[in-house]
Amino acid sequence: MYRIWKVFLVVFLLKTANIATESTGVLFLISSQDTTYHRPLAARLRDDIINQAESQLANTNYVITVHILHEIFNFPSYWVIKSTMPLVRSKLLDEHTKWVVWLEESTHVSLKALLEQLILEDATQYTCLSHSLYEHQANVRHHFAFHEDSEWFPFPFQRAGIVFSRALVTKIAKVMDTKNEDNLPFIIDMEHELAVYIYNNIKTDDAVNKFSYKGVEDGRARNTVRKVLMRKADYICPRSSLETQGALDKKCVMYAKPMDKSRCMTVQPQNIFFAVKTCNRFHNERVPIIKATWGQIVTHIRYYSDVMDPEIPTTYTGVPNTELGHCEKTLKILKLAFQEINELNMRLENAEPELEKRINWLVLADDDTLLSIPNLCELLGCFNHKHDIYLGERYGFHINSGFNYITSGGGVALSLSAVEKLIAYCHCSRPQDADDMLLGICFSNLEVPVINSAQFHQLRPQDYPVELLSLDPPISFHKFYDVDPLAVYEQYFSVADRRMLQKINDSDLK
Repeated sequence: MYRIWKVFLVVFLLKTANIATESTGVLFLISSQDTTYHRPLAARLRDDIINQAESQLANTNYVITVHILHEIFNFPSYWVIKSTMPLVRSKLLDEHTKWVVWLEESTHVSLKALLEQLILEDATQYTCLSHSLYEHQANVRHHFAFHEDSEWFPFPFQRAGIVFSRALVTKIAKVMDTKNEDNLPFIIDMEHELAVYIYNNIKTDDAVNKFSYKGVEDGRARNTVRKVLMRKADYICPRSSLETQGALDKKCVMYAKPMDKSRCMTVQPQNIFFAVKTCNRFHNERVPIIKATWGQIVTHIRYYSDVMDPEIPTTYTGVPNTELGHCEKTLKILKLAFQEINELNMRLENAEPELEKRINWLVLADDDTLLSIPNLCELLGCFNHKHDIYLGERYGFHINSGFNYITSGGGVALSLSAVEKLIAYCHCSRPQDADDMLLGICFSNLEVPVINSAQFHQLRPQDYPVELLSLDPPISFHKFYDVDPLAVYEQYFSVADRRMLQKINDSDLK
């Protein structure tokens, strides 16, 4: 009976919205990237929401506004929800805005159905709604937050959409106005970091925010008096309900979709040069794993080391190994690889039938990085290799005055024009400086943008939510500790890799 009354109330409120005395504003923000691949995806989502509003809400008092973030915010951390809150409050909220909905380019939105759900919510409460994610164990990706008991803490899945009440947006912005920058300078998983920031800084009580503790075990809730937590919304889904077993009766008004690559032209392994960073210490421990997995599929692979080892064989860098940083070593690897690529391409240019084998990409990987070559080839086909491309898993360093960089363990994909600019400009202050962060600084100074892909992973599979790993096929994982790398490869990469290897072998026989 309660459900019937609830549905009737929603329909009645929607039908009578046009006679309400106050407009209800809903602001949609699409977290986007300024690339030839991502821009059309963001524009398509924006246009879809606007078309739904025009066709379905013409006789209501709803005011729907949609912005693509990279078009309105021009600073390095525009992709970090927390860092944009003060600007959203000051520049984008108008007097009618009651809800702010954060999306990504691949989020699906059923506008009218979403509004039917939001009618049942109170925008004056400190409310954050999304699909809830949980971590399996405390890890560096989440700065070891709640390390004694990390699995209880819910954080939002932005790919599926996040809904913020006006009250929460303005409260976060107000707190940020009065506090110095967060004491954790690294931005790794910004959704988790946002949830932790809200939990640590936004306080309320049951009288003001009766849903603050929703989804938390009673014992935990008693220890979080006046704390605000993200709330799971059953109508916001990690995938379409039609794709989720056992959820066919669930109405998903927003959900995450895989990135659309239908217009991408897959590149071939022969067009990619792989540079693997290694050292004498790991020649016998790690390199054989690469050779037994993704290394057997690629055409061009070199192992760069601090010593000559003819058994592998390695390419000698002339740079002593350091325990941390590897800045000088990485720059030397990029210079050596770029020189060899140019030599190989010059030979191909002298034989016109071989031009299709030209190397257009350089991928930098560690000796404990597992790669899916088919998934990498598919993603690289979404970008123009003649442009300056700097691609991988994005981290940030400080949200206001800092910069973005691709964390190197998950693999760094570079176009040759980007490599050429980098090695001409970039220099290490010290050999042990952090190589991936230095590349980020240098590319920032060269105005080469960081391009983020959720398919690259700096850490192991267990360090990521299963919803994220099941959405887009992974390209990489990193770290061999507390994990069987061969088992990881077998689970995530082997089937597609074997299929590609068979095609390569069949082609060679023709």
